[in-house]
Amino acid sequence: MNENQSQTESLLDIVQGIEGKSIMLPEFQRDFRWELEQTYDLFDSLIKDIFIGTIIYGKPSFGMTLREIDMRPRRGKGSNAKLKTYDFSTEQIKLKTQTENLKVVLDGQQRITSIHRAIVGKDTVYLILNEDLDEEAAKDKPLEEIFKEVSGEESEKSISIKLSDAYDVETGKLEEDEDFNQRFSQTLFAKKRLSATDSETLNRKRACEKIFRRTIRKLNDLYKQQKMVAYYLLDMNLDKFCIFFERSNSRGIQLSFTDILAAKLYHGFNLRKKVEEFEDQNKLKLNREIVVRAIAYICGVEDGKALAIDRKAILDELDADDFNKHWDKVCKLYAESLSYLSGQHYILSQDWMPSENMVIPIMMFRHHTKGFDQITEEQRQFLEFWYWSSIFSNRYSSSSNEIIIADSKALTQIANDEKINIRGYFNRMRPLIAESADLFSYSKRTSAIYRGVLNLLNYESKGLMDWNSSQKLINVPNLDDHHIYPSAYINNSPSLDIEQEEAEQLADCVVNRTLIPKITNIKIGKKPPQTYLSEIQQYSNQNLANCLLSHKIPKELIADEAYNGLFKLFLEDRAKAIYDIINKYTNETRQSIINRYGIVFEETTN
Repeated sequence: MNENQSQTESLLDIVQGIEGKSIMLPEFQRDFRWELEQTYDLFDSLIKDIFIGTIIYGKPSFGMTLREIDMRPRRGKGSNAKLKTYDFSTEQIKLKTQTENLKVVLDGQQRITSIHRAIVGKDTVYLILNEDLDEEAAKDKPLEEIFKEVSGEESEKSISIKLSDAYDVETGKLEEDEDFNQRFSQTLFAKKRLSATDSETLNRKRACEKIFRRTIRKLNDLYKQQKMVAYYLLDMNLDKFCIFFERSNSRGIQLSFTDILAAKLYHGFNLRKKVEEFEDQNKLKLNREIVVRAIAYICGVEDGKALAIDRKAILDELDADDFNKHWDKVCKLYAESLSYLSGQHYILSQDWMPSENMVIPIMMFRHHTKGFDQITEEQRQFLEFWYWSSIFSNRYSSSSNEIIIADSKALTQIANDEKINIRGYFNRMRPLIAESADLFSYSKRTSAIYRGVLNLLNYESKGLMDWNSSQKLINVPNLDDHHIYPSAYINNSPSLDIEQEEAEQLADCVVNRTLIPKITNIKIGKKPPQTYLSEIQQYSNQNLANCLLSHKIPKELIADEAYNGLFKLFLEDRAKAIYDIINKYTNETRQSIINRYGIVFEETTN
């Protein structure tokens, strides 16, 4: 079957698939969230033959934990009951797809759940017919032309039919005319409008009973129509399955391969619960992918296998036993590594790390030492060189697993006081910043080099100082990369020592940015630098001049109004200062590091 070819199914196919558990959800899918009003709109579209979008099913070939479609009541008893999950091995999944046509919902959960709940009666949904509908119209006209609306309440002015009434025909609960008539007599319309016993009312009642029966059968026919819902059935291996959710999940729900991994491990190791426990105990956000990749690396080293920490290797090879064995230890390494980076001023906050993947090699370094407080000065110097050289050579821009593995191996060797035996290792650690002007091209806050510059200022000053209090910014939440010359001020065309167009282009570059608490940034607005800095000094912090120096900002900006126009001079001076710091921790120490830790084929690289 061509997996890119759309197919169709009936509403009854969907209901029967859910009832028979041949349509199920991956354990990690979000919960059912649609309100009843969205169900009303959905069935209005179905009856009017309006396209409702394509359902996407997966036909998996790998083991995972699935859960049933939500059949709980919306409120009251049972509404918060835990949905049942089913742990299937690879062999069981393959068997179910072959013998039971198992389909896993990848996209469309809200629609198919709404369809199921309304048709089987989990949600009470009514089809309200047109008022004064006659027998002939009900017989000859299509369903679309004889109904008024889909609603959650009966009408006392016209015939109302529960969507579940038509399903009762299918299941045999409604067969004889007497069954239909009895069901009709219980409707609000019949009770309110047809309770009298005069001949005219009785004739009208008989006519309405026929309309009721015919409409229910039309509705049942609608449920059976094979071209009601379009769907794709994707025959997916594990890797494609992950990529689908990472790239294509609807409604902006971001899922990564660790969500799929959580489903695979569910009954042997509750990954989500463990993450929550860690974050509650440590007051840190746990990057699950970092910890998972670290576990994969450690398992690979222990097993003597070819090291692989990519998505496919993790999903194929790691099992619950690996996580039960290593989780607590690796989480401790993660917390200690972040604490070290923060305590040594490598990072201002977890949110502003240049690349979280760099934590993995640091974790492996810590794994082979007695503690960060017991490393030698030579080891500390190597970490310093490796960290800043890796950032400014942009080694982690693509989150390459090969780079992570190579650095983990190298830092393990450093921890064991060994030389690095990776050919060409130091050649890959040359900074991309060849001159100060290169810094002007970095303006995207997602860039590792952009973030590296802001954190390097913190490292050089042993802690950037808060402009409002002179306190060091250590693990401060909501830091903002503030424009020193506010962009709104630049865009207002002040008199500057640079062309307006160039000034606007350079306003967002990292040389014109520094990290300060967000509330301070909001107060600054579009004021010129001398104005807002003098106000901060006057009203908040008399020691502001020393704070600025920690950010490599000249204290003259506070008192000298002339600096409001010296944007180009400011950028050139600050770029030079930042460039000198980059050189200090990379190029200037490079050769001594190579001499100490390189092997012969490395010593020729200068």
